[in-house]
Amino acid sequence: MNRLNGSRRAIAISAMAMGLLFVQPRLACAGGNSSLGQVNASPTVESISDTLAFISWTTQNPGGTILHYAVVHYGKDPNHLDMTAESPTRINPGHREMVFRVRMYDLQPGTTYYYKVGSRQADGVFDPATSAVNQFTTAPTNRMTAEK
Repeated sequence: MNRLNGSRRAIAISAMAMGLLFVQPRLACAGGNSSLGQVNASPTVESISDTLAFISWTTQNPGGTILHYAVVHYGKDPNHLDMTAESPTRINPGHREMVFRVRMYDLQPGTTYYYKVGSRQADGVFDPATSAVNQFTTAPTNRMTAEK
């Protein structure tokens, strides 16, 4: 009996190593009993140009589906974040944290944008971690871009 359990364990470990067995633990978000929309993501503006911005943030691994989407809701008015930028990413069930990153493009030069970040699973279910509304301002028109 012990030998049979050892064989099953070896098969399960081999299957996990080959990526054939998808174990998706649901890790608790910071604070234990998290409710949907919990503000605990702290985004960073990685880069800004006159028409582009890259936003990233790290959260607890949200679990759920392997495929996730990083989501940024943004706009020119902090009360009307009516535009959305998304980026697909894959969850690694073995990692405790997840890094999300989104590229926002077609922005207007010299404009202040307000944004809020979050993520959702491939099935449309939003993860609990979100951010407060933040802001950044794009650079003035790039002379090199304008001359093209």
